Amino acid sequence: MMDKRNRRIESLAARWMAARTTDAEEQELRHLLRSGEVPGSLRDLAVLFEGLGALSGERMPDTGAAGRPEADSSCRKLPRAEVRPQHRLAAVWWGMAAAVVAGIFVLAGLVREPYCYIDGQPVYDREVALQTTVYLDSFAALDATSQIVDELMENK
Repeated sequence: MMDKRNRRIESLAARWMAARTTDAEEQELRHLLRSGEVPGSLRDLAVLFEGLGALSGERMPDTGAAGRPEADSSCRKLPRAEVRPQHRLAAVWWGMAAAVVAGIFVLAGLVREPYCYIDGQPVYDREVALQTTVYLDSFAALDATSQIVDELMENK
């Protein structure tokens, strides 16, 4: 009986890990993991489901008309700073200007194409790319080898 139950738990757990369970099978798995003995290989899964159950019980605090959580009666009310309409309008304009400038920088970075890639990093400046000659040193060995082959063919 217990062996059949453990096989069912392991089967449902494998299906759940592969994201192939139905809602009913997931509920059955939750019930089986909560009730009775769980195989040692699936204790971590039981703890995971217990944590998910605890998270699902959490709720946002009730909010008042202003959309903020209701203040505790022990909290002292602080005076609210008055914001003049012209200051609010200026803040909106500055926010929009900052968003436009940030958008331009992001767009310029996305549109710009690199000249080449060196060590997997994009290089945008042609002069910097051409000055990076350290990668051409390995070709010098090939040149020396070709000179030796040419000399051998001439002396033949």
